[in-house]
Amino acid sequence: MVFAKDVAIQSEGLGMASRITPRLSDVLALATVGYFISVSTKILVPKFYSDIYMIYYRNVLPTNNGIPYHAYFLEYPAIPAILIWVGGLAGNIESYMVTISFLMFFFAIAAVYFVYQTCVEFGMDLGRIIPFFILTPSFLANSFANWDITAVCFVAAAIYYELKKKPRNSGLCLGLGFAAKAYPLLLLPVFLRDAKTWHDRFEMFLSTVLGAAIPNLPFMVTDFNAWLNSNLLSREAVYSENSLVGVIRYYGFLNQDWLVNAVVWSLILLTILHVTFSSYSLVLKSWLIVAVTVLLFPSYPPQYNLWLFPMFALSPVFPLIPFLAFDLIDVALGLSWFAVSNPFQAWGLIWDMALIRIGLLAALVVWAIHRSKGPHIPQDQVQPL
Repeated sequence: MVFAKDVAIQSEGLGMASRITPRLSDVLALATVGYFISVSTKILVPKFYSDIYMIYYRNVLPTNNGIPYHAYFLEYPAIPAILIWVGGLAGNIESYMVTISFLMFFFAIAAVYFVYQTCVEFGMDLGRIIPFFILTPSFLANSFANWDITAVCFVAAAIYYELKKKPRNSGLCLGLGFAAKAYPLLLLPVFLRDAKTWHDRFEMFLSTVLGAAIPNLPFMVTDFNAWLNSNLLSREAVYSENSLVGVIRYYGFLNQDWLVNAVVWSLILLTILHVTFSSYSLVLKSWLIVAVTVLLFPSYPPQYNLWLFPMFALSPVFPLIPFLAFDLIDVALGLSWFAVSNPFQAWGLIWDMALIRIGLLAALVVWAIHRSKGPHIPQDQVQPL
């Protein structure tokens, strides 16, 4: 891989710093290779589990590719539902997987593109995109395991447009992100706070509603009650998996679902409130909200790490080695899940790896808060790679 040399002159500190940065074409080529690796493992290696093909055998095939929500219950939001239905038109499992992998490729590439453009236009370190995003263990293993990369794409675009002070675009991206996965909506308070005027905030809010509504409208028109019930039931059907809540429930501290949900969402909302009115940067605010949500949510499957990658790549406060340790243990957990007799065994292999992963992410949260409150350090000197 050939990289173009781009000398960045910075006036901060006592001297000038130069760095070698990748070209957009090189970054997109690497992202394509990384995504292809993820796709290949799910299509060519039978032991690599994927929710994408599980949905085919559970819902698409038995209903002859019926309309999601109407013909069958679906726990995923509207954009994955559309991709599932389009993929189901292919007629067999092989064509279905290839079709969805092709459609999701554009989301993966767009996510990388928006992170790259954010770095270019706002003077961020382009060198972080490769080790903190497109060649990470989780990207190679999980960019095509579920539909999370679609939401990651919209969050990366929302950050880009918000930094450019285009509230309608950023709001639309957050709304579309919500139609792919629920978590992007948690960032709306931070984005509203970042907007310059109340007029901008009003535009952003309306755009968010519009972005969330458009992908859902076809399903609402087809069968509103089935759409509503599927979405409500999918929100209630969260169970404890690889999370701190699972440990708490194991010891009997909180056994009632309503109480667990009340405690978890109270802590998440308090975090959003605190972070929204803090002095952190927009990128770090977004990372903290997503990271705390992942830490506290009852279910923490491996692909959730993808949610954090745009902010990891854009923020200079995170060191590479702890990040890689955190992400490697995440992928190891996912690969080991089907290799053990009982992945839910208390203090078994999966349990232990999940706790290590939680501990590393919690340490990164503390580190980010500590570093953001310290003296200003030029971006390219925070953590040399």
